[in-house]
Amino acid sequence: PSILFGQATDVTHYEVHLQVSDSNNVIHVQELITVQFSGESNQLVLNLDDSDGETGMFVTSVKQDGQSVPYKHKAEQLMIRPSQASKGKQSTFEIFFKGVPKDGLVIGQNKFGDRTFFGDNWPNRAHLWFACVDHPSDKATVRFEVKAPSQYTCVAVGQLEKQESAEGYTTTTYFSQHPLPTKVMVIGLAKLVSEKLEIADGVPVENFVYPQDRQAGFHDMKVAVQPLEFFSNYISAYPFEKLYNVESTTRFGGMENAGCIFYDEGAVKGEGTMENLIAHEIAHQWFGNSASESDWPHIWLSEGFATYFTSLYLEHTYGKKRMQEQLKLDRARVLLFAQKVKTPVLDTISNDLMNLLNPNSYQKGSWILHMLRTKIGDDNFQRGIQTYYLKFAYKNASTADFITCMNEASGQDLTSFFDQWLKRSGHPIFKIEKVKKGKYEMLRILQMQEIPFEFQLEIDMDYPSGKERVFVEGNQRETIVPITIGQKVTTWEVDPDVKLLFELYSQE
Repeated sequence: PSILFGQATDVTHYEVHLQVSDSNNVIHVQELITVQFSGESNQLVLNLDDSDGETGMFVTSVKQDGQSVPYKHKAEQLMIRPSQASKGKQSTFEIFFKGVPKDGLVIGQNKFGDRTFFGDNWPNRAHLWFACVDHPSDKATVRFEVKAPSQYTCVAVGQLEKQESAEGYTTTTYFSQHPLPTKVMVIGLAKLVSEKLEIADGVPVENFVYPQDRQAGFHDMKVAVQPLEFFSNYISAYPFEKLYNVESTTRFGGMENAGCIFYDEGAVKGEGTMENLIAHEIAHQWFGNSASESDWPHIWLSEGFATYFTSLYLEHTYGKKRMQEQLKLDRARVLLFAQKVKTPVLDTISNDLMNLLNPNSYQKGSWILHMLRTKIGDDNFQRGIQTYYLKFAYKNASTADFITCMNEASGQDLTSFFDQWLKRSGHPIFKIEKVKKGKYEMLRILQMQEIPFEFQLEIDMDYPSGKERVFVEGNQRETIVPITIGQKVTTWEVDPDVKLLFELYSQE
């Protein structure tokens, strides 16, 4: 949907009273939205899907501070004309509507044929089931009160406040005291069983799976405490009230909903293969959920960070070699993607937000962080990450904000580093060959892509007498690497410690 930026409003709180049944897919919603006006305004625009007769929401009433106000609802926008909207004024708008969600709150069946309801908002599908400003820059607290048949367990973002049952229905209330972007504001309803894990650094951890997957799901998800503890120590304290890990029908491999992560039911196999996925989604609690990108072109601040912090977790848990194996896999995905798509990580062109879920945002974003860490050192990197996170926790950040933090932490001007890796497409493509000038042998490194990159590269030279590691810096089309006088290089290994994103040229 189009969102009218520049309107003098800030949504500070959503309260969503939601009722569902098993007789049909209609949801009944009473929603209270608290709005702070930062200036005079004659219109409040919210995103809310409108009805096409079969799906979408039909609004029956809108009130401002208890008084009915005019509104129009079309083209996925609810346009409200406030009775009072002066600078500094705070108002609560009460909206009644009902309908069948066409998406966002996905009502269907799980892999066992059981009925389920799962919020699946990313990137901007929250407005398909509740009224909101459906953009990550307008963060708000949220309370969900969900009335549903008592056979279902209700999970949601925030802290469980209360649960009451009567006449075959159970009403469950969750409240998030921390402001969230709408992309991670969700509820879930399904037949679920749960297992509480040990409290990790004061954070309650609970896993929810389908009853049929009890053994497999609890086995796969028990690892969740380990990445939670690592990230809490490396970055900062865990930012939310609790951590639920939930088997679900999300269309994604995992969806990082704040403190209530939904995992694809297909990932639950009982084979202990969810560790990387779980670490990735838990890393998002800091990056994406708490410190959120200010706009979609900056999605690498979410996905690239979660991808790299998964690698950091693997390094911490299993050692450097395991991390290097992951980085090689990630590099291969970046190189393959670059053959087909010539866009930079900071992509301001793509209109389909789903297209941003690509190796540029994930694996290349991760590689940029890895090269940054190599460039400025482990201590400066960690200090910069902590500074960035603490400055923008529960807020929004842009790439420029992150660069500023890393400049300060490292004492370096990293502008050119970030410009070439974030604002340009591609990567270095090296053709490396042995050449002879006079009686001296040397290696020649040619950059075969259109515009040369500035790079730092390590090469292990194999001589008859042993190995020698050579450190090479370059930014030109051709870089010459001398070979030790009196030695003959037999073979060489490029980037033995997996520190650079590059490709070796092939004429095939």
